[in-house]
Amino acid sequence: MVARACKSISQAVNKGGLGGENSILGTAGSENVQGEVQKKLDIIANEVLIEANEWGGHLAAMASEEMDSIYAVPNRYPQGEYLLLFDPLDGSSNIDVNVSIGTIFSVLKKPDGDAVVEEKTFCRQATNRWPPVTAFTARRPRWC
Repeated sequence: MVARACKSISQAVNKGGLGGENSILGTAGSENVQGEVQKKLDIIANEVLIEANEWGGHLAAMASEEMDSIYAVPNRYPQGEYLLLFDPLDGSSNIDVNVSIGTIFSVLKKPDGDAVVEEKTFCRQATNRWPPVTAFTARRPRWC
């Protein structure tokens, strides 16, 4: 599901400023958990990744650089045994100058016996897996 979401993000990026007044370029007027100004494409990419992965039955929760807290998969969808961490559009601050951008993600196994996924679950799993798993951001979210 991540690959399909990345294709959708790529299509949105390739459209760039072709939308005229409804352009997907520019700032969204908000900040992410790292204190960086969010671009419209950051928010679009974040929504695409969530919508593409929440219903598949493989994930229990997701965390993103663009969200203040974790996103638990809603009960209306099957619950999986994995956690997805991602930066939906790394390098988006450079998009105006045509520098490479991309999606960074990490998939972690949810700890056995954890019925409810909390923010500390992500932090504990990321810490326990380092260095074999690439972290989704160089700086830890404020909630870790």
